[in-house]
Amino acid sequence: MGTWDTVKDFRKYANQYLAAFTGTLLMLSVAASYGWTSPTLPLLLSDDSPVPITPDESSWIVSILVLTSIAGPVASAWLIDGFGRKIALLVAVIPSIVGWILIGVGESVAVLFVSRALSGISYGMAYSSMSVYLGEIASDGIRGSIGTLLTVMAKTGILLEYAIGPYVGFRTLAWISLGFPSAFFVLFLWLPESPYFLLSKQRPEQAEKNLRWLRRSSNVQSELKMMQAAVERSQQNRGTFRDLLTRGNRRSLIIILGLGALQQLCGSQAIIAYSQQIFDQVNSGLKAHESSIIMAVIQLVTAALSSSIVDRVGRRPLLLLSTIGCAVGTFIVGLYFFLVHQEVDVDGIGWIPLVVIMVYIVFYTVGLATVPFAILGEIFPTNVKAVAAAIYTMFAGSVGFGVSKLYQLISDEAGTYVSFWIFAACSAVFVVFVFALVPETKGKPLDQILIEMHTSTSRSINCCRGKKQQPV
Repeated sequence: MGTWDTVKDFRKYANQYLAAFTGTLLMLSVAASYGWTSPTLPLLLSDDSPVPITPDESSWIVSILVLTSIAGPVASAWLIDGFGRKIALLVAVIPSIVGWILIGVGESVAVLFVSRALSGISYGMAYSSMSVYLGEIASDGIRGSIGTLLTVMAKTGILLEYAIGPYVGFRTLAWISLGFPSAFFVLFLWLPESPYFLLSKQRPEQAEKNLRWLRRSSNVQSELKMMQAAVERSQQNRGTFRDLLTRGNRRSLIIILGLGALQQLCGSQAIIAYSQQIFDQVNSGLKAHESSIIMAVIQLVTAALSSSIVDRVGRRPLLLLSTIGCAVGTFIVGLYFFLVHQEVDVDGIGWIPLVVIMVYIVFYTVGLATVPFAILGEIFPTNVKAVAAAIYTMFAGSVGFGVSKLYQLISDEAGTYVSFWIFAACSAVFVVFVFALVPETKGKPLDQILIEMHTSTSRSINCCRGKKQQPV
């Protein structure tokens, strides 16, 4: 494709990218809350802490956000179907705004706990709502890249916390971070609602208007009819949890819950939340916060790369590559910490775990951090997407809470190497899961994907070309 063709393609999809970029500012905001712990915990644990805490309280500061994120999808599921995807996302950001204000004015650990709990609610609501919105506004050809923008923005939020946190005061960081959710709320007010939702509420004129804006075209009747047909099929069921247990939906649910568990059990959340403390144990020649910033930059660049190749390479090959890379990476880092535990002299190889963690972040981000959200928006009918997204976020949050809380406990009691080897073993097991169950959805219309999920007992195993599979 030539440069001019690329420019024309971008102009064609410009409004979709604008809507997706503005919407995913929410992901930047909630991910910043998660990344906040890396530069902040060492400060809070120090002798001159602005709010003195114990090591156990520090693990709760990390894990409370993940725990309360489980509650977010409950509200989101009701808002998404009752009031729309747009309203759900606007409501989702409000607890985050309040959370940052509490950190800015709080004087006690209890206030920090409340703040983190509110941020967790926003985190859960955002992750369960955003993939639905992005999946429904995007054209088939760019749905994967738009879906992965969710993760690109999330990694940007983490990078900003890593880069700003070590150089400003505890409360200054909170007031700076408050600007992220505030900007999202103001800008997203002007963006369109999903045409799928409008059709489900018998508002075809508004749906057509929004679709024309998103596609930058007045010729949208054919796509609108396809959307209407998909909505009508979906509304034949009530969209409850019980509907998720039907044949095709059950298969989709198993796939997405498996990917949610894999995202957490590969160790990503522990490494992100405790990055400075992990790098403090590595004699690499760099300061811990410098290593964390480098890691966040690599993560962001890789997420951006993933968003550009997911619609070319396909979902399955990226997931397989990512899972294998995470298994190998965590095993090697665990081996390094095992040697440290055995009091072996590792002064000359301190650079190895640093490099391996950076490579691990590349593997994680290129697949596991991005692709599951794209798949989530593709493999469920419209009437159960909200319920499926809520269950996914609640399940992933439950597993993530266990990982976040137990990481420090296991590392303190048995050794850091044990935690990393657990991550490696879990990743290795899930390689089989991804290969055996996850379908290729690259370039397929949502309607075709749903037909295949409900009628086909096999899935495309062509990882290189993502060949379309015919319904049986």
